[in-house]
Amino acid sequence: MLLERDDELRALEAVLDTGGVLVVEGGVGIGKTSLLRHGAERARRRGWRLLRGVGSELETGFAFGVVRQLFERELAAADPGQRAEWLAGPAEAVRGLLAGPGAAGPGDAADLSNAADLSNEADLSNAADLGNGAPEPFAVVHGLYWLTVNMTVGQPVLITVDDAHWADPASLRWLAYLTRRAEGLAAAIVIALRPAEPASGLGPLAAVRAAAPAIRPSLLSAAGVAAVVRAALGPGTPDTRCQALHGASGGNPFYLAELLRAQPSGESAPEGLPASDAVTRHVEARIRRLDPAALGLAQALAVLGDAGQLRHAAAMAGLDMDAAVGLAAALVRAEILATVDPPCFLHPVVRAATGASLGSDERHRAHRRAAVELDRDGAAPGLVAAHLGHVQPAGDIWVTGRLRQAARAALAAGSPAEAGDLLRRALAEPPLPGERTGVLRELAAADAGAGRQTAAGWLAEALARTGDPRERAEIAQELARTYAALFRWVEAVDTTDLALAELGGRDPALAARLEAELAVAGMHDARRAPRVLAVMERLTAARPVPGTAEALAVARGMAGILTGRLTAEAARDLEDALRGAQPAAANWDTRAALLWTLITAERFDLVEDALPAMIEAASRRGAARGLIAGYSSLGFLKLRLGALPEADGAARVALRVLQEGDFTAGLGVAAIAAEVAVEAGELDEAQALLELISPGPAGVLSVLAPAARGRLGLARGDGQQALDCFLQCQEMFGAGQWGIEIRDVGYLHARSGAAQAWLLLGDRDQARALAGAELADARALNGGRRALGVALRVAGLATAGTEGLGLLAESVDVLRASPARLERAKSVTELGAALRRAGQRVAARPLLAEALDLAAGCSARPLASRARAELGAAGGRPRRERRHGLDALTPSELRVACLAAAGQTNRQIAHGLYVTPKTVETHLAHVYAKLGISDRGGLPEALGRENLRGPAPRRTTGR
Repeated sequence: MLLERDDELRALEAVLDTGGVLVVEGGVGIGKTSLLRHGAERARRRGWRLLRGVGSELETGFAFGVVRQLFERELAAADPGQRAEWLAGPAEAVRGLLAGPGAAGPGDAADLSNAADLSNEADLSNAADLGNGAPEPFAVVHGLYWLTVNMTVGQPVLITVDDAHWADPASLRWLAYLTRRAEGLAAAIVIALRPAEPASGLGPLAAVRAAAPAIRPSLLSAAGVAAVVRAALGPGTPDTRCQALHGASGGNPFYLAELLRAQPSGESAPEGLPASDAVTRHVEARIRRLDPAALGLAQALAVLGDAGQLRHAAAMAGLDMDAAVGLAAALVRAEILATVDPPCFLHPVVRAATGASLGSDERHRAHRRAAVELDRDGAAPGLVAAHLGHVQPAGDIWVTGRLRQAARAALAAGSPAEAGDLLRRALAEPPLPGERTGVLRELAAADAGAGRQTAAGWLAEALARTGDPRERAEIAQELARTYAALFRWVEAVDTTDLALAELGGRDPALAARLEAELAVAGMHDARRAPRVLAVMERLTAARPVPGTAEALAVARGMAGILTGRLTAEAARDLEDALRGAQPAAANWDTRAALLWTLITAERFDLVEDALPAMIEAASRRGAARGLIAGYSSLGFLKLRLGALPEADGAARVALRVLQEGDFTAGLGVAAIAAEVAVEAGELDEAQALLELISPGPAGVLSVLAPAARGRLGLARGDGQQALDCFLQCQEMFGAGQWGIEIRDVGYLHARSGAAQAWLLLGDRDQARALAGAELADARALNGGRRALGVALRVAGLATAGTEGLGLLAESVDVLRASPARLERAKSVTELGAALRRAGQRVAARPLLAEALDLAAGCSARPLASRARAELGAAGGRPRRERRHGLDALTPSELRVACLAAAGQTNRQIAHGLYVTPKTVETHLAHVYAKLGISDRGGLPEALGRENLRGPAPRRTTGR
């Protein structure tokens, strides 16, 4: 009976009608659980799939504990075909987390967390391998989202999470990710929590509460209490008794029920006590009246929590199963337990009161006994460790071993933050002196995976505890890689330098590997680039060492790009490194540098051929850094080629992964998406993207931001802003910052950008000087055709008369041999416009018509508008600019349209672009309206009618 809950019941019906998220907030006993049960029953009657989980204060450290409650049973019960559909696409990343019998796919066995393997103490000694092959947090959270999406196909889903304030942090991160993307899903998510609990106001739960509507059940009125009392004690119960119970309970439904249970025994509420304390007294009194053996069993169950099994409680209490079953039935009759199978307490307050009957020393021993019983029974390592977190540190080797085992399981589940917490507890135990260094290295690996800056400190401590030079060098290599993963390139170089000095000549192969990684890290940051050149000279002169070829090729290639002197030999080494690379990189930072260097060197076809397999490998393994490397490189490549829709889609995937993974130092990638927005005419969007990027020291990534801001200034006609930004680029990318001679030939085009700014400001002499300097370098230093074509175009714009026309014509000729279609469109437009201004209107028309087609094919709307206007001024008859049709599509809309026209479903498109199905639906709705069609069936004809030659999309897995 749910009295005085009409508004709350209407809210539950509404969320079942429309989908979405609903939060139920209230204190202890207010009736949150009853509302969730009502909602579940209503959903069951509608034929919905029910997924239910409950947070537990005893298991907040068990990574993805609530997620397991929600999904494991459903996956285990599903037939193989259904399970395969649910775990398709990005959801494949959670096989290892939720693997039940038969859940593993082909080749997955090695990736799954196996309790038997984890119990091997020898496996815990190799900290360098900790987490290798495990999915990263973003991949798991994203995979769980897609598991939810896949499960809604054909049957709506209700997800309820009770006591969410006690849910483990990993599950809460997923819940927040899911609720942000719930719109359009055939799902309802109902979350119950106590707002006064600390977790409710922090992190993921705070985000959920800020974004979702909430209902807050109120205390029962005096009339409501009287109705409950008379239903329990009889219709003739006097008003005075009803009023007394209303005063004693405060109108709290659960407290009222507990006080009513005490009525037959003749107990009354203690005078002057708060309702919660009075209820606790009543519960304790009922427990004390039990058989001592029943009390011991109840205490064991309270320690185990609601997920506990009766057999474990029986073993803890020293009972055989027959006796335990009988005593559990007595606990149900005494209204301590709600059920025997499973043995669940009537309410968290009852469980808490039962647990409170244990002294602190008894509680310590009970949790240790619980951990031993669970471990003996093969329970998940995280469950064992959840109890060890309540045990006082005592230098227990067994405890340390189980905590390390649970940390490894948490990493295998894609939860490095929880793994780090477990290892911190292992350090507090503490481990044996000889094991402490190993624990420190494991803890550093976990914290690095979680993006925690503390990772470096743990490795520094491990380094200080180790005297052997070779082991110190290995730890220093881990520390340097940790710094690199955090985008702290200077510390990475300095740490490696110290390790090399200590290692000396003891291990030349290890020293060569360290130097190769040092070279790559140093070329990312101006402050250490001079140190790298000497290292590269030595490594180049020495005999090659296995495992260093890719890093050495990348460092030499980056140096060549920076100095404008990429030799043919260095370019061949880069090409060979990419051809010989495995799709799944051992070091994604090095791989990203390899790809970007080759793109800048205009080896477009080679990179385009290699990227799909790399992105697929990163997606399959759930490697966030791999996804960032792959998609940022794809975005950079497609921008250079002028394929703006593909560039936009790829750059935004990289940006989403960066934001979800908290890789804030890598947000310079937003500059790629911003440049796409500028070329597409979405200037406000470009500004918003650039505002994501914080200022940083001079480096190959940070310098992209002022370059993009400069191009935004040019698009807005703001010559001064553009000039200031390009001058900042030249300063950040100059010898004064890097300590070496820098020649920007094809990476930033900062000098030609500044030249265009000077033209806007009316200073042709300054423009001609800068453009001429970039052109001279592009000719002399063998810049690629794209780089040379850009330099020729700007030099032509800055040069008057016949000489300028000649430079523009040469730019067009050079770019006709380049796949950089957008730059070709710009040069053809400028040449046609220059010929038109020179009175050569007939010669200008075919060029401007070509430019219009090229610009429209690239989705470069401002350029297409300019070419159209110039063609009209030259006496041509261009098609009219429309608000409908291809010209009106944004790059994101065009990308989605191309994928849909190629036969991909909405879910496949959403998989590949890392967006929600609802986002795809919205884009397609805009596309249909702009193209004048009713559904996706009309896309091929409509896009063909627009002479669109979109790139062949990569089909993702899934339905």
